[in-house]
Amino acid sequence: MRVLGVNGWPGASHDGAACLVVDGEVIALAEEERFTRNKHAYGEAPLNAAAYCLAEGGLTLDDIDVVAHGWDLPVLFQDRGLDWFDSDADALEHLLPKALFPRTRDPRLTFVNHHLAHAASAYHLSGRDRGAILVLDGQGENESTTLAVGIDGEIKTLRAHTPGWSLGYFYAAVCEYAGLGADAAGKMMGLASYGTPQDLTFGGAFGFTEEDFTIGVVPPGLRSTGSTDEESAVIRHWLEHLEKALPDAPNRSVRRFDPRVGRYTKVTDRDPFEYRDIAATAQAALEHAVMGLVRGLLRETGETTLLIAGGVGFNATLNGKLMRMPEVGDLFVQPLAGDQGVSLGAAVWTAAREGDRIQPMKGSVAWGPQWTPDEIRHVLDASGTAYTEPADIAAATAGVLAGGGVAGWFQGRAEGGPRALGHRSMVAVPNPETTRDRVNVRIKDREAWRPFAPSMQEEAAEALIGTAAPFPYMIVTTPVTEAGAEVMPAVVHSDRTTRPQTVSASVDPLYHRLIGAVGEHTGTAVILNTSFNGRDEPVVCSPRDALATFHRLPMDALALGPFLVRRPAGAPGEGGA
Repeated sequence: MRVLGVNGWPGASHDGAACLVVDGEVIALAEEERFTRNKHAYGEAPLNAAAYCLAEGGLTLDDIDVVAHGWDLPVLFQDRGLDWFDSDADALEHLLPKALFPRTRDPRLTFVNHHLAHAASAYHLSGRDRGAILVLDGQGENESTTLAVGIDGEIKTLRAHTPGWSLGYFYAAVCEYAGLGADAAGKMMGLASYGTPQDLTFGGAFGFTEEDFTIGVVPPGLRSTGSTDEESAVIRHWLEHLEKALPDAPNRSVRRFDPRVGRYTKVTDRDPFEYRDIAATAQAALEHAVMGLVRGLLRETGETTLLIAGGVGFNATLNGKLMRMPEVGDLFVQPLAGDQGVSLGAAVWTAAREGDRIQPMKGSVAWGPQWTPDEIRHVLDASGTAYTEPADIAAATAGVLAGGGVAGWFQGRAEGGPRALGHRSMVAVPNPETTRDRVNVRIKDREAWRPFAPSMQEEAAEALIGTAAPFPYMIVTTPVTEAGAEVMPAVVHSDRTTRPQTVSASVDPLYHRLIGAVGEHTGTAVILNTSFNGRDEPVVCSPRDALATFHRLPMDALALGPFLVRRPAGAPGEGGA
């Protein structure tokens, strides 16, 4: 069966994406932001992403059996008093117009409940036959937390919390209060490690039980009309309460024109770092609530395997705490945990319902576009960029890193999700600790306290993080060993943890070889890995994106396929390469 899974809707969505699943196997996946260069692709249909997926599979919409959307949009719109289409044909035309997707017939269009799509992405792609499923995000159609169980190919929902009691919206409200912005959950997770938790109830707003939680400041039945979600209303309730309950006033922000960058930017009254204790309290409250949910879910289902999806699943610190719970014997966090992942979930749920056997993830989410060496050479020549073609790009790049340089690493197919895993990465040696400051402040133009993560050969994991367990997706934090803290200080968080990626030679041989080549210089097969992008922009996708970002940021080198671009002598790069 051929299923095109999608997320995104014109004017009413974020993180638009598309994926192609053929006979239960993921053939292609891409996010719309990577093509349009608008981070999170707010309000954008996945036009470019869908076109790429079809092209990658050598198909057109005429060849597709089902287009599966990761939201039950008819229910969502009708429940909130919004107009919906008279027919599926009209809805499909609005989403994938014939002017861009010529066809002689319409494939079947199905709308999958949002949390069911999240749950399916975790269950069907985990490779487990059974397990307890926890979905946590801002909200789906009418739920923000869903507890379910997957057994023998079937998913059964047990219970859910409404959008008013959204843990995702709670976390977003605290992000806004601290001046980080409501969509900055990743920033606040990093900031939290520098603070000390205070009152986890936030002035009585939270009620915690052994196996659940309650929220007293937002009506659980809150429902918006004329809008597709309750986000603004829930965050407003929380902000009003936080202003009364917290000793620090909210960190107000304004938008001002910045001549340095030539556009309006956000300026806060205070440094958000001053809100680190509030961030730590929010993180601890989130962990307390979710650990209770997990405890109850595992007791109720009798399972020891825990499967997680939804945007809150990107909280690697939380995931690390869950992994270390005595009740959890096996943890799988779907690495495309956010809404880009429901394109995948809707597709595999549909395919499984039709009898296809779903192929599980195997350690990589690199299902995006790629370019041949000849195509990359053409881009380099057309741009007038000087480059060389070393005999071994991994060894040549390792030499740059060992000399103190920071390099862009652009290889193979693009990954999905917000975390680069060795295909669209910015890499450096994670020692000395000041490398973190250089990459944060001078190259990526972001806060100095933002943490980084290591990519290590799986053979080195035992020495660095004390376990040989695979962590291929950089989505769980683990404590580091004494030896690890000594050799990779630039990627060790203030709480003595890190968010590792273990790299297998069988899954990603070239990246594994790069890390090994660095180890030949440094003595340890580990590198600092962060996403290849500048401030407020998506991860690079194409060779042109990579070149533009390299020329704009003071990096030392760019490994673009088999070609190496070096920063000219005297240019702003600062490494020793």
